[in-house]
Amino acid sequence: MHTRYLIDFESMLDEATGFAMMGHLLAFNTGLRDTEAHVTIYFEDTDPTAFDVPVPAGQSIETNYDRWPIRPNSRFALQVDSDEPLVCQATIGWNNSWNKYAPDTVPLAPEGLRECAKSYMAHEQLSRDSCIADGVVLDQPSRIWVRESEWAVLLNPGDEPTRVTLHLHFAEPMTHEIEIAPRRVAHVYMDDLVPRNKHYGVRFVSDQPIAAQWLRSVNWYHRPDLMTFWSTPAVSIA
Repeated sequence: MHTRYLIDFESMLDEATGFAMMGHLLAFNTGLRDTEAHVTIYFEDTDPTAFDVPVPAGQSIETNYDRWPIRPNSRFALQVDSDEPLVCQATIGWNNSWNKYAPDTVPLAPEGLRECAKSYMAHEQLSRDSCIADGVVLDQPSRIWVRESEWAVLLNPGDEPTRVTLHLHFAEPMTHEIEIAPRRVAHVYMDDLVPRNKHYGVRFVSDQPIAAQWLRSVNWYHRPDLMTFWSTPAVSIA
């Protein structure tokens, strides 16, 4: 059995503003045998659910939120299991057009139609010790015109709770601990934890093997819509 983890997904649809997100799972079967991807969805506060999707030999398939058993306005993670090895990738797009892409779509925003997207490759293994190099929360309107926020995304797919320690490496190291329930994904809002406008590295150390990821969003100070965002899987060091 081959297992992949894609842990940073969010669904959104705000009828009042048009702000929305659409996410996609891409699975590429490079082999000579057809396979089926069994996809488990982990949520923050409810039990997992699952669905299956066929992946023919020598093909890359796409499936998205419209076909998944997810709730609106929720965050979640995917585990992809298959008999044959798959190359798995996530792509998530934010837009201000209610997830509509027809050329005649009319947004509410006076600035017009907008979209931004992030994409990342799957974790191929869990780890008790992994790192992110580029941490920084930017909030200094007198000197910089963008506002940047960050989240640590943590998946515990196991059957036991796990304690995760975030070692935050500034000039003077800090730590933050979180317990993640079994078969749940958790999000840690870093803006509430770290000094602003200072780069730092993060080391995730856990009792049980987990997947860890880093999410950063970029906004204007004077506008509610998203400028851009990106997501990076943590690098395992043990």
